[in-house]
Amino acid sequence: MRRRGMLVLLVSAIVLGVMFVLSVFKGDSYAYSTLLVSILLLIIPASCIKNNVIVLPWPILVSIGLSLSLHGLGVLTSLYQTSWWDIITHFVSGVTVASLAAILLIVTIVSSDKIMVPVSWIPFLLFVTVLAMEGIWEIMEFTFDNIIGTGMQHGLNDTMKDIAVNALSGIVAGVGFAYYISKASLDDLVESLRVERVVEWARNKFDDHYSF
Repeated sequence: MRRRGMLVLLVSAIVLGVMFVLSVFKGDSYAYSTLLVSILLLIIPASCIKNNVIVLPWPILVSIGLSLSLHGLGVLTSLYQTSWWDIITHFVSGVTVASLAAILLIVTIVSSDKIMVPVSWIPFLLFVTVLAMEGIWEIMEFTFDNIIGTGMQHGLNDTMKDIAVNALSGIVAGVGFAYYISKASLDDLVESLRVERVVEWARNKFDDHYSF
């Protein structure tokens, strides 16, 4: 799984790197800044895989790479001016956020003796998490538009459409998770993530306040 994950990240980095070079030649500072940040973000899961800690499943890494690549391409080519591209990127990013939230919740459920979260609640929690992150994203877009004039928001209808698409992605992710847990073992998943050191650190760090 580690080798496959590294391959996914490498391909994603190459795609983003090509777009970064094109944006530099184009002289689009907003595009190459966005793409540079996206490339740097890939260092996080790559470092985790290299150190064999928090090894995310390769489908989630594909989702991360796809989200960053679609966003970068949209910025570079002005595809965000078309409504359908915005729908695609928000849906994919929503599924990505929900997948990462699911991993966090699963690790918490399996590793903690004190934090009790019924597994049946997770689809709803994923839905809420996606909506919360979408709210933060819309606030960020509004802030950047007013400070540096990025033009990411195109009006109330655009914002509401984005929220609706992310709500749909949260529902899809919740249904997907419900199907997954009906077929797989959560203990096996957590074991494959290699989160033992992180869990141990959390126990040592927060033991005086709240025992894991």
